[in-house]
Amino acid sequence: MKSAALEVAREVKDAVGEAIEQGVQSVAGSQPTPQSFDPAQDRQIQQKQLEDQKELHRVRKWFKDLEQQTAQVRQANQQKEQQRLQAQQQEKQVAIQKAQLQQVKKVPTPEAVLRSQVERKAGKGVGG
Repeated sequence: MKSAALEVAREVKDAVGEAIEQGVQSVAGSQPTPQSFDPAQDRQIQQKQLEDQKELHRVRKWFKDLEQQTAQVRQANQQKEQQRLQAQQQEKQVAIQKAQLQQVKKVPTPEAVLRSQVERKAGKGVGG
């Protein structure tokens, strides 16, 4: 009988404990998370988040700097290419002008002009 009474007392005790837990949980709203009981862990999580944000900011800055440097190099290369093309174009112009001058020099003088030059050399000029 004594054992039966102890068993009943244990069951009542368990039921009362569960009822108390349920009552506390319904008043508190939700079941507390393990993180809220450990302020050190909360600080560690916040510190990790801060470090992650700093790292993200650093990486973004690095990419932005890299993009600016790449743009500067492209612009410098573009300017060099333009200067090279201008120099090449000027060389072509000079070559064309030289070729035109050589063609002008090579143009044969008309036969009539040559005869008159020969006649002058012989001393038979106009009026003489």
